[in-house]
Amino acid sequence: MTTIPDKERRCQAIAALIAAGQGVCASCRQIGISEKTFNRWRRAQRAALPED
Repeated sequence: MTTIPDKERRCQAIAALIAAGQGVCASCRQIGISEKTFNRWRRAQRAALPED
């Protein structure tokens, strides 16, 4: 799997669009990645967070 250098920026942009009321699918399409990829990136970010 290749790495995406601006992965974090893309995830933040999608999250901002979703917070503004746009759907996940439409937000991902606008940024240029698939919904499946976004969900995989989001899961990886959550897994990297320290447990409380």
